[in-house]
Amino acid sequence: MEKSYFLSMTFNNIVFRGRNKAYGAYYLRRKYGKHMVLATALAITIFSGPLVGVLVDAIFFTEPVKYEKPTYIVHEPIDIVLPPPPKPDQKPKVEVLPAEPITERKVATEKFTKIEVVDDATPTTETVPNQEDLSKAVIGTEKIEGDAPELPIMPMPDAPPAGVEGGTGTPASTEPFVVVDQMPQFKGGLNDLMQYLGRKLRYPPAAQSNGIEGTVVVTFVVGTTGEITDVAVLKGLGYGTDEEAIRVVKTMPKWEPGRQNGRAVPVRYTLPIRFSIR
Repeated sequence: MEKSYFLSMTFNNIVFRGRNKAYGAYYLRRKYGKHMVLATALAITIFSGPLVGVLVDAIFFTEPVKYEKPTYIVHEPIDIVLPPPPKPDQKPKVEVLPAEPITERKVATEKFTKIEVVDDATPTTETVPNQEDLSKAVIGTEKIEGDAPELPIMPMPDAPPAGVEGGTGTPASTEPFVVVDQMPQFKGGLNDLMQYLGRKLRYPPAAQSNGIEGTVVVTFVVGTTGEITDVAVLKGLGYGTDEEAIRVVKTMPKWEPGRQNGRAVPVRYTLPIRFSIR
């Protein structure tokens, strides 16, 4: 490859003929080759020094890791001694416990007295047991003296249990349901609900002037009698649309309540209301 004429000393001598060559551009041009070689050597040394240092340290100064033969612990198997199987003709022994003697308990029995209509003047020798005697004895054909039978006592509470309709107890939970067997609905169905919202809904002037369109999601609770309570906005648009949606929902007539297991329960309902400028 031919050497560049621009960087040759002949070109430099021609350019700097009759000028001071002791310092300045001539000196820099003359030393340019040496400077480039020195800079290249320094760059290679600086960048390769750490790599070579690590390699030299690993080869000459670091002791190699000795290989250690792994040791294995072999456990001896455990011998499990099983009992011999029973012989085919050998029957298992069945221990028969002696039966406890049955002691007959003598229970008081009232004789059943047949009711006969007789004259008031007819003398009677038999006594008719009263209600107290009959409550503590068993009716039979003969009167036998003995221990009165034990009758189970089941006291009835004065008030009906909680949760029964008409009772005085409070329900276990007053939180409204989210999903029930029969969801609450507007009287007349979904079409009547949409017509009602279309008649009662008024577009707020602020939203109309700013061109606000979208859906306001309202949540409310339909009570056991169909009343609307706890109205709130889950997702709003602002500019008066949230307040208008709450106003319309609060003024709705009573709904048909939701039912769980045939019983009216409070249900939380979510209703999206669309605001659109026509």
